[in-house]
Amino acid sequence: MFGIKVNTQLLPLKMCYFFIFACLGPTVGFLPTLARQLGYSMTTYGATMTFMSVIAMVLVPLSGVIVDRFRIKRRLFLVSIFGMGVVSLLFLFVPKAPLDVAKIELNCDAHTTTMAIVNENNNLQTTSNVTYYTVANHTSGDELITCKLNCHYAEFCSAGSVVNNLQTQPDLSYVWMRTINESQNKFNQIDLRLKPKDLEQTEQVKANSYVFQVLSVQINGTQILTPTCQCHLKTFCHIASCSNDKIMEMSTVTTYRGNVLDLYQFWIFFGLISTHWACTLISISLINPICLDTLGEKSAEDYGRQKCWGSVGWGGFSIFIGWLVDMFSFNNKKEKDYSPVFYSGALIAALNLGVAKTIKVVETNNSEGRWKNMRGLFTKYYMISFCIWSIFNTLFHTIVTHFLFWYMEDMVSANNDHGQRAWLKTLQGLAQGIQCFGGEIPFFFWSGWIIRKIGYGNCMAVVMGSMAIRMFLYTVIWNPTWIIAIELLNGVSYALGYSVKMSYAKKVSPPDTLNTIIGFMGFFDCIGDSIGSLLGGYLFDTYGGVWSFRFFSCMAVFACFLSIVTNCFGLIKESINLKENAESTNTDLKITNNNTDKKM
Repeated sequence: MFGIKVNTQLLPLKMCYFFIFACLGPTVGFLPTLARQLGYSMTTYGATMTFMSVIAMVLVPLSGVIVDRFRIKRRLFLVSIFGMGVVSLLFLFVPKAPLDVAKIELNCDAHTTTMAIVNENNNLQTTSNVTYYTVANHTSGDELITCKLNCHYAEFCSAGSVVNNLQTQPDLSYVWMRTINESQNKFNQIDLRLKPKDLEQTEQVKANSYVFQVLSVQINGTQILTPTCQCHLKTFCHIASCSNDKIMEMSTVTTYRGNVLDLYQFWIFFGLISTHWACTLISISLINPICLDTLGEKSAEDYGRQKCWGSVGWGGFSIFIGWLVDMFSFNNKKEKDYSPVFYSGALIAALNLGVAKTIKVVETNNSEGRWKNMRGLFTKYYMISFCIWSIFNTLFHTIVTHFLFWYMEDMVSANNDHGQRAWLKTLQGLAQGIQCFGGEIPFFFWSGWIIRKIGYGNCMAVVMGSMAIRMFLYTVIWNPTWIIAIELLNGVSYALGYSVKMSYAKKVSPPDTLNTIIGFMGFFDCIGDSIGSLLGGYLFDTYGGVWSFRFFSCMAVFACFLSIVTNCFGLIKESINLKENAESTNTDLKITNNNTDKKM
């Protein structure tokens, strides 16, 4: 009716791309913030993902060799999809790392009582000796803030001396000692109700220590106005609750400070990530050659049109699942409920299994000259320069994938915007949706035409240049909402680059070696991924998001310049002829303009 032609042979392939990336998108996108919520630092997460890359360096080439040797591509593909669904459900039971409680010092002398918060988590902008930290009350400027503390017994002077010097109004030291004696347990915790003065400027007496003046104290029903102590009192507490979110944020420890290798909680988390990562890598490394084999001679032109359905799944479900996470977490101001991510992953994997069974998989022919045809391919200058470009491309994409959401959360915390915090996961999901719908899909669809018009070498330079601009723009915005507009560049920096990588691998592959070639290309991608995870985790943890993104932006400028130079010197071949690859029996490896009508 509308003139739309659908190739039913390619429809299961499109659906399979859709389901794989619909399962993968929310998981990969929200995994860094989940790790942060579980209590792990950027360095820990970066090191973990670096090890995932090491696993991939072995697993991706090995899977290509195995399916070419034993002709089990279909079975291995189905097993990997099943594994993604099972691991998604197991993520629901990952325990949190044991976090310490921030140290609260309660000090009382003859003149005043103060509460000091000592916390190593310091994201505030400080001067030499004063921290400008607004502790504003949300209801009334005159109403004081009420906090409840659990404090341990501290020996400061004898009870008799306090009683003997007792005046008409009992002071804090007397009430404290009386409560200790009545409890008959010197190590019993005592609940205190404090009302810190609402200060616009809170004195920072030492690194990460913030002091509040206490105007009144209530201990087990006894209230003391303007508390003082005849004998100096100093005890350690932790905040159970407080009416002010800023004080709770300052007193909350969010990162495990010890050795994570000693935690069984970490090894459970690590094992599930490893298994999920392995299943993901195998499924993606197999769906690409399945697609290229199915397309045949039209692979360079039509590959992006199939892969774009993966972007539809990634972007669509990232937006939807991000919204669901915010809805499930609406009444929880501290933590997000990520269960929609993993329930949807299991459901999508089950649907994908049904679709994958209908795909016609072309198993590799048992060609005796297969390994002979591969001999020397990776020593040719055009393959070496292409592999170096692939490492850089994956490195920069890894930085954005692993650390952009973390950077957005830091921006929201710095802005102290409660509205943005409540809908942060929706905003992050929307950013991934724009990546896909506004960037990837158009460029996947037209990637074949772009490659044919400007060539592989120019495309590689354009990809690096757009990535440099993209990461630099992250550092000049103050509102994370602007990231949605910046993510339109994902079409050039990722979609075009991915299409270049796959179509180029198809063109240079000798007969019956496509799975192996793509597997070895994945090896170089894993090198870039491991460098990006480890270096990115260290830089973001040490120097923050702004300077880290600027550093990688400069690296992308260098990679762009390197691509231009290699292209000028002819180190990127636009066509591979038989003379340059004598072992290959491909009779025509040059991209040509195919005038045959193609069906979507």
